[in-house]
Amino acid sequence: MNAQTPHMKADIPPQMIGAQNAPFGKVERMISRRYLGAKKKDGGVGLIAALSFICIMLAVAAMIIIMSIMNGFRGEMIRLTIGSEGHMYVASSSPQPTPDSVAQLERRVATVEGIEKVFEMTQANTMVQTSSGVTGVQVIGITPASMKDFALISDNLVLGSLDGFGEGRGQDNQVAMGSGVARQLNVTAGDTVVVYSPRVRASPMGSTPIRKTFTVGAIYEIGLLQADTLYMYMGLEQAQLLFNDGKTDGTLQIRLDNPDEIDAMVQKVANAAGEPLFIETWRDRNQSTATALRTEQIVMRMIFMIVVIIATFPVLSAMIMLVKNKSRDIAVLRTIGATQAGILRIFLMSGAAIGVLGTLAGLIFGILFCLNIEPIQKAIEFVSGAPLFPADVYGLSGIIPVKIVWTEVLGVAFWGFLITTLATYLPARNASKIDPVDALRYE
Repeated sequence: MNAQTPHMKADIPPQMIGAQNAPFGKVERMISRRYLGAKKKDGGVGLIAALSFICIMLAVAAMIIIMSIMNGFRGEMIRLTIGSEGHMYVASSSPQPTPDSVAQLERRVATVEGIEKVFEMTQANTMVQTSSGVTGVQVIGITPASMKDFALISDNLVLGSLDGFGEGRGQDNQVAMGSGVARQLNVTAGDTVVVYSPRVRASPMGSTPIRKTFTVGAIYEIGLLQADTLYMYMGLEQAQLLFNDGKTDGTLQIRLDNPDEIDAMVQKVANAAGEPLFIETWRDRNQSTATALRTEQIVMRMIFMIVVIIATFPVLSAMIMLVKNKSRDIAVLRTIGATQAGILRIFLMSGAAIGVLGTLAGLIFGILFCLNIEPIQKAIEFVSGAPLFPADVYGLSGIIPVKIVWTEVLGVAFWGFLITTLATYLPARNASKIDPVDALRYE
């Protein structure tokens, strides 16, 4: 045994001889670092440690990139799916709400923090006719001021303008419709359309449907099938006259700063209203979409958690090899005073260092990738010669949407560190239980 001591002396710091090492102190850190970076001739695992670092870095970076892109796509899908609708609909439980009571309710609800916009509206399904044909539409009544503030519509006009929306007498009163509706009716800005009401009036010839002629003031194209092929916007006053005999139904459309906070906002709105309400959310109206998005989030996070677990296998292999190659050194350390806990800490720090550094590098790489997604996408498209996400197919602006959720980034960092630490613990524990007598018996 004494003959082997000089050979292993390089792996034993002089400070250890005759001294008790402090937990996670300088000596333990020095030995841990030396073992982790040991060369092949010294029985080290430097190459495997480097490969383990790269695996963890890429797994963590991929998890952040994919989750951020998924969050971006999810936000874009929600924006397009419910962008032409509201995030929440509120209606007074009063059987006959007055314009004044609705206005007061609107002012109270507008004070809730997290609400971007709230306005009175009405909607009805009906038929629209021109000389070219008839088609079914959903007429949405909205005030001219709210319509002009409706960025999803006002920023996507293809013909006409909203300057005269809801204004004009008789058939000159202007409406706005989707491009799909305009194509079905074969109309353009400036043409007239006849809108039918579900109500009827008595006449000598029997009951006849009520109808009114309007002028198409604007045509928009959002890129969402339902909004472009079904919706037509009309001034609130005209819509109430045509569909509800001039009465208000007291419905408010609410748009939130963050649609994902809809559950918390429901109670806040109910508290601010100060009266019983009928509340309907975008999730209620789009249950299949909301369920699909939520399921996708859960499944993808589980998949990438498994990917991070798989990425720790090289760390586990490296630590098993390190313990096997350093069994004689462990025995010598034990004979000169190192405790089982000290050996455990030395090898635990070696493996955890790979995990911590790999996780930090993956975080930095993933965040930088997300922050520079546009030039990266353009570089890939330049090399491939084709767009990654054609706007006409995906309904996007052409740039991959990315949304970094910092709580998720912290969760990824914690998960990467936790898994690598757990993968290191078992080999480190085995190292601490090596019997120095058995390890040096045949030396």
